[in-house]
Amino acid sequence: MRLTRRIALVSLTLSMLGLGQPTLADSYNDNDATFEQQKECSAGPSDRFRLGGQVVNWRTFTLSDLQSLPSSEVTVSFLTGQGQETHTYVGVLLWQLIESAGGLKPNPDESVKNNFLRQYIVLEATDCYQVVIAVGEIQPNFENKQVLVAYATNDDPSLGPQLLTNEGFARLVVPGDARGGRYISNIRRIYVLSAPDFRFKR
Repeated sequence: MRLTRRIALVSLTLSMLGLGQPTLADSYNDNDATFEQQKECSAGPSDRFRLGGQVVNWRTFTLSDLQSLPSSEVTVSFLTGQGQETHTYVGVLLWQLIESAGGLKPNPDESVKNNFLRQYIVLEATDCYQVVIAVGEIQPNFENKQVLVAYATNDDPSLGPQLLTNEGFARLVVPGDARGGRYISNIRRIYVLSAPDFRFKR
């Protein structure tokens, strides 16, 4: 109990001094008027999203931007509130999207082995719903999960890919997830962040 109180006091003190771990809210201060106006949880359709945080170059993506990148296709089955669904999605791998922005910036603590494994990606929808993907899930030398930022479905190959309609222009697809909780639609922000250092020093 005494250790817990001490940690809480240290965290509070660091926060007051401005030395604490940057928060997701802090990362939103990007001076972009368009995105500043979208901070409310409007839940409307999205026609672009911002990729920022610990990437080399912050970028805004529209449908045409996604379509200009190499595409991938995955078929997934997942459980929703309406039952089991199976779809084939077309889009850009989340890792490829980060690479198109110059790749990851190193985790600030370079002393940690494989420090990028402490990095994670927060995706936010227009209704402020957020989900998290660990960088280790999508890094090609680790799990290499084919997580997709999808902009179309290809459920009927005879029709060809059909753009998303009720999900904004882009949604997240997470192969292997049994439930669709991380299949976030109407994406408006994607941010790469780092977990704080939880090592205890005597």
